[in-house]
Amino acid sequence: MSALRLAAAPISPLTLVDRVHQRIWDWINAGKLKPGDWLRIQELARALKVSDTPIREALIRLQQSGLVETIPHVGTRVKRFTQQDIEEVFDLREALEGYALQRATPNLSQAALRTLKRQFRQAEAALDRGDVALAVAADMALHAEIVGAAGNSRISALFANLRDQIQMFAGFGNRTPDGPRRFLGIHRRILDLLLKGDVTGATQLMSEHMQIAKQQAVRGYFGAAVAGTMPRDGDKGRAGATRRAAGAS
Repeated sequence: MSALRLAAAPISPLTLVDRVHQRIWDWINAGKLKPGDWLRIQELARALKVSDTPIREALIRLQQSGLVETIPHVGTRVKRFTQQDIEEVFDLREALEGYALQRATPNLSQAALRTLKRQFRQAEAALDRGDVALAVAADMALHAEIVGAAGNSRISALFANLRDQIQMFAGFGNRTPDGPRRFLGIHRRILDLLLKGDVTGATQLMSEHMQIAKQQAVRGYFGAAVAGTMPRDGDKGRAGATRRAAGAS
């Protein structure tokens, strides 16, 4: 990993750890920090022009959210996800958000749904300009609104705990050429069904959306056309790569 590759302007002392965390998260999401890259505290501190302490704290947060992993006596690196990692998160989302959608519907106001729909129209206009960020923001806003309206604190806590992985994996799907626009179209259809009061149709479409998003995320992350060829947990090759990387550091 090169500090020059991660060159950035100095960060304001205000909410320093939050800002450092967000910057490193952005680098991982954008692929500037790649799976398996070692995150050396001093290099990151030089790149961000901060001391070692906020880097350490930010890496702890990233480890807690499952985006980096620490190998004892070796160091911390960007986590290499397997197909199973990605599938498990989307399968959990399908179960949680399908239930949340049914519970949330009585609490979702027409005004809130229309606001979300406006966000999606703005996101589609942004996509025409090549800006994917608004599409991702609109995606997360819809799912957060549904989960919050369900009124179940434990579901909200699970969603919050997985938020970094959810957003990261959604970003993998957006790496595919048709990903962002396809997802926006599905979300607008879900909103249209909710505005019409068709909870069953919206729930079914949400489930289909999670299956499509899962496939897109796997393809976007591994860069292959056939999901079945991706590495899964327990692959001997992955274990061997871990040992080689640790020995080379």
